[in-house]
Amino acid sequence: MDPGALPPDAAAVVASVGFQPRRRLGVMGGLGRWRVASGPNESSCTALLLPAEVVSEQLDHRIEALTTVRHAHLAATYRSLPTKGGGRVVLGAEVDGLGLDLLREVRPRWEPGEVVTLVAPLAGALACLHRHGLVHGALDVHAVTIAFDGRPMLEGLVRAQLPPVPPTPRADVRALARLGLSLVDDARSPVRDVLAAAAADEPVGKAEGDRAPADDASDLARACESAAVALPIRLPSAEVLAARVLSVRTEGAEPAPPGRRPVLAGAGADPAPGRRRSTVIRALAAIAGVAVVVLALGAPAVRGTFARTPGATDPTTATSTPATSVPADPVSAARDLTRRRDAAIEDMDEGALNEVTVEGSPAREQDLTFLHRLHDAGVRLDGLVTEVTEAAEVVEAAELGGPSPSEPSAASARVLLTSRIGAHRELGPDGQVLRELPASATSRVVLDLTWTRGSWRVSAVEPARP
Repeated sequence: MDPGALPPDAAAVVASVGFQPRRRLGVMGGLGRWRVASGPNESSCTALLLPAEVVSEQLDHRIEALTTVRHAHLAATYRSLPTKGGGRVVLGAEVDGLGLDLLREVRPRWEPGEVVTLVAPLAGALACLHRHGLVHGALDVHAVTIAFDGRPMLEGLVRAQLPPVPPTPRADVRALARLGLSLVDDARSPVRDVLAAAAADEPVGKAEGDRAPADDASDLARACESAAVALPIRLPSAEVLAARVLSVRTEGAEPAPPGRRPVLAGAGADPAPGRRRSTVIRALAAIAGVAVVVLALGAPAVRGTFARTPGATDPTTATSTPATSVPADPVSAARDLTRRRDAAIEDMDEGALNEVTVEGSPAREQDLTFLHRLHDAGVRLDGLVTEVTEAAEVVEAAELGGPSPSEPSAASARVLLTSRIGAHRELGPDGQVLRELPASATSRVVLDLTWTRGSWRVSAVEPARP
């Protein structure tokens, strides 16, 4: 049998729920991990194999609890399937991205705002775990992946061996603070002070009015967000990654390029050299045609299709309205919606922002989150302009010969945008200039548009694929 193949009893239970193994991805948490896919569109997730010797009642209870937890920055655990040999196959989500271990090697020092973009969401993920009575217990650089849409994702929740001494929520927070502290540049900054205090187990939360400090993880998230405005996590250039390919060992089985499952949150970093090399190769292709600068906490925020809300582009929600109420085609609409989004964000106008997105969609959720963060931080943007250099409608192969997505009777359309964010400024409450932000690199994204309430609106934004 192929040493990289999923054992027959595990493959059988995976097949019983409609999935087929595609490729071994290496090891995570001491457990073998495979990519499994289902259906003609190759919807995929990961399968962790727990041998019979590591299965325990305690581990079963942990996995069962994890299946009930969902958070935008937490690797989802879906279900546990028993094998005939007494083991378990645990299905979870996967993500396209770079392991933080690799990213830290390429870029060992980050700006404070980038560290906020990393630590604050992960602290929120920890707070979610802790509310469910769970702890991570092994949070280090190998437990984090930076998705190509900019989101940091926390993983490594299912492991072969539980620690002999039960970890605590406070230990999770200390570990996250130490991780952030290892990345922030050496210049003294409020972010460094917050992380240093949390790493030393000192309180970072403050009472606000009648509200006492919350849990440690939520307090860390708020303290980081108050210390600096979140900045994009800069992914390395294709040239840097190409050089990295030459320096990474190539021994061992090479995993398959990560895929995506439309309605799943992400998971899946692995420190194994083979996995890291494959991730670098995947990143070369992705970064060549995707936004090099993508902001997980702010504009221009995007969310991949693995986080898409079911039904956001459901044809049953579309309305049929004369085309005179919208731009002539989706391409013109995409340009107009981009311009209106910039203006709404600059004006801090939530109502206007809602007019460019579909209600209940990932695009709406991401935009509102960003606007609220700006408001809470007392910051607004001045001169925000997305310069669209090219726009074209994307026609999938399956649509050829069918109705044109540009017709108002069509429920949805996809538009490829090539653009960059022009230079702009961050202003404080009194209009003082807090930061001059240079123009971003050119990026390519695909806007998912839905015809609803008599106009095209954005339901999701995803990185363009080569």
